[in-house]
Amino acid sequence: MQLSTQFPELFRKETYAVNLALVEERQLENVYDDILAKRPIDGVWDKEYSVVPIGALAGRKDGEDIPEKNSVMGYTVYGAQAIEASGKAGLSKILKQRSRDFSAHDGADVDEPKFAGHIADTFSRGFLVRREQKWRKMAAKLFNYGGIQAGNSFFNHRTRCDFSDLPDSNLLYDGSPLFALPAVAHPSFAAKNTKGQGAQPVGKFVDWAVSIPDTGGYFNAFQYPPSYWALKRVFTHFVNNMQFDEQDEREIAYPDTLLVSGYDYPRWCELLESKFIEPYTTGVVTNRENIFVSVEGFKVKLVPSPDLVAQTWYLGQSKSQGILILEPSKQEDPWAYYRDEKDRSYWITFEDQWGFMIRNWRRWCAGSISVDGVTPPDYGADTGWDTMPAGI
Repeated sequence: MQLSTQFPELFRKETYAVNLALVEERQLENVYDDILAKRPIDGVWDKEYSVVPIGALAGRKDGEDIPEKNSVMGYTVYGAQAIEASGKAGLSKILKQRSRDFSAHDGADVDEPKFAGHIADTFSRGFLVRREQKWRKMAAKLFNYGGIQAGNSFFNHRTRCDFSDLPDSNLLYDGSPLFALPAVAHPSFAAKNTKGQGAQPVGKFVDWAVSIPDTGGYFNAFQYPPSYWALKRVFTHFVNNMQFDEQDEREIAYPDTLLVSGYDYPRWCELLESKFIEPYTTGVVTNRENIFVSVEGFKVKLVPSPDLVAQTWYLGQSKSQGILILEPSKQEDPWAYYRDEKDRSYWITFEDQWGFMIRNWRRWCAGSISVDGVTPPDYGADTGWDTMPAGI
């Protein structure tokens, strides 16, 4: 058996056609493509500084000096790429087992166009589908592992790229997890505050043996089962208590996306498509209007993900640059075809790499997290999700 030097190019051409077919079949669709922004990366790792804006401006009287207000460099934010999808497959056994199917009639050993089409329809299709699944799962880990309060090695960019230039940390740039509970709130850069001026509590949820007081601070994780009241609580906290810059000055930002576990998707559809919410409470006969259906400015896009831990959900801004997916700007051909001279066998390999950078925790708030990245939070029976929480 002998393949000519033109075979790799034939294979790539057939693989390109398979990729187009998968796109048309919608097998490469990914919910995170629509909610996470992307940025090219040239090297193995990259860094940038969060710019701390100048302080609040004040007036002055005639004749007084104009006060100096300079921007300063804030937290150092890192991101790194790594080989995330890799695999290889042997071709020799296929040629031997199906030698009649791929025998050439012009004196050559192999009908190369036919063989290239076959492995593109089999191995290439498989690699491309699995690659997309791996990308999707990596993006989901940002949310699944982001709720681990002690941090997780998934966020350690030194481990990711194996470069000692990067800090050896399992936490974010500010020493907190991505989704921080009140006990480990994010500190601002300028004054290390964990609460912005004018921030205030928006209620206290006490139900299902869960009690997380809202201090109005810089935290972005709750532990609530899916409910109308929980969504309203998280929405209010996102807008009023999270949106301050590194100088503790208020910003204005509103969430537009509700990312939920596919496990709870039917329940969220009920919540976001019902014009009225009827509390499951004895003696309550009046309905409450669902503002997330009827009031402009509160409507959010519902995005389900089967890779999120069950009963977790997140409210945030799509394409907000807070979380970036890093893709190599100059990428090598992910496909390689070679002959192993030790046994004269033929192989095909596939590798792809990408990474991420978290620049601003303020653009996403977790309504419910997994404390270990794997175990779903337990809120009891499904019927409890209709119960109006006490204290709200």
